[in-house]
Amino acid sequence: MSRIDIVYGGKPYTLGDRTVESLRAEITAAVTSGVPTWLRVNSGAGRYQDAYLLVSPGTAIAIVDVQPNAPDVILTDEQTFIADSTE
Repeated sequence: MSRIDIVYGGKPYTLGDRTVESLRAEITAAVTSGVPTWLRVNSGAGRYQDAYLLVSPGTAIAIVDVQPNAPDVILTDEQTFIADSTE
């Protein structure tokens, strides 16, 4: 199952069974239409609860494509390296 994390108002939310491309298209359509749109997402951990985010021009929203099988990448001031997930 795919999962997309969203940061809105400094708080994390999630969406499942969507693609980043379809979510970006939905948000772009809402912003370019100039009509405020409610985006239904999941809130909470363990037991999800519906939350509705208001998307309109000027809304600050971040989309994070969560890839469960991707290695962890650690960024430092001096180097970038892939963490060994077997440790």
